[in-house]
Amino acid sequence: MKLSVVLSIYNGEKYIIEQLDSLRQQTRLPDEVLMYDDGSTDKTPELVSAYLAKYGLDNWKYISNQVNKGWRKNFMEGMWSATGELVFSCDQDDIWRKDKLQVMEQIMEKNPQISLLVSNYRMFYPDGSEKIGPRKNKQNLERIELTNNFLLVQSPGCTHCIRKELLDLAKKYWRPEYAHDALLWRLSLFDNGLYIYTDDLIKWRKHENSAFSVESRELKNIRAKKDWINVAQTFEKMLRVYILTDVSGEKTKQLKVLNRNAKWLAQRQKFYNTKNPLQGIILAMYWDCFPRYRQYLGDWYLLYIKRK
Repeated sequence: MKLSVVLSIYNGEKYIIEQLDSLRQQTRLPDEVLMYDDGSTDKTPELVSAYLAKYGLDNWKYISNQVNKGWRKNFMEGMWSATGELVFSCDQDDIWRKDKLQVMEQIMEKNPQISLLVSNYRMFYPDGSEKIGPRKNKQNLERIELTNNFLLVQSPGCTHCIRKELLDLAKKYWRPEYAHDALLWRLSLFDNGLYIYTDDLIKWRKHENSAFSVESRELKNIRAKKDWINVAQTFEKMLRVYILTDVSGEKTKQLKVLNRNAKWLAQRQKFYNTKNPLQGIILAMYWDCFPRYRQYLGDWYLLYIKRK
């Protein structure tokens, strides 16, 4: 199979070389590496160009965007440009285990029912601490089941191995406000094609300047939460169309989950708009829909303690 790796890059001078080394040293080398720089203002362009020249990586391409696209669009358009049968999304600041490509390719070859394969990760922090997630390391292949809290993306995009067919289908449903990993996760989940290999094939760097960390902090205010609810509602409606047009077989469970989530999002929106404690108590009926349970308590905190 042809393997493509796609990186979204922006001001990555601090960690980019470690990530590139981990790609270059794979036991199964990628057939294509596409790096899309979204307007770096640091030394990233010089570092990457020198790296490619040093190692003679002719099948690695560094592309500098003419305008800043934002990381969501940069990732999606980059992956759509890939020519591999399997596409791996890659951040600029992580470290891949040397057999990541080899292990995931072998699994995908043997299991054609998988549209998106993810793996465990090993989070590592500036203080040296580490944590494995989202499941225990058992070296098992497991299908991820659809549940009411389907909005939770358990494994980030840096762990994803995506069939080209899923990426092509995603063109119909992607919107600028959708993160690439969230869209692909949910499309595959609702079509029973989402699987996880429970081994940590990547070291996921956790630091305060990552796009994930910055966006998580920005969500901790009332306006941002309202915007998130609006996006989630459009996502729910999109998934309903997807199920009815592009998912075959029995659809009762998928529609039941979406119906419950539609009620949860409407109730959560009502709580934020009215700030009525009674609406918050009613919201507790949908506890199982929250991506993380603590977010229910977080709603009360934002509305009655932080108040902004």
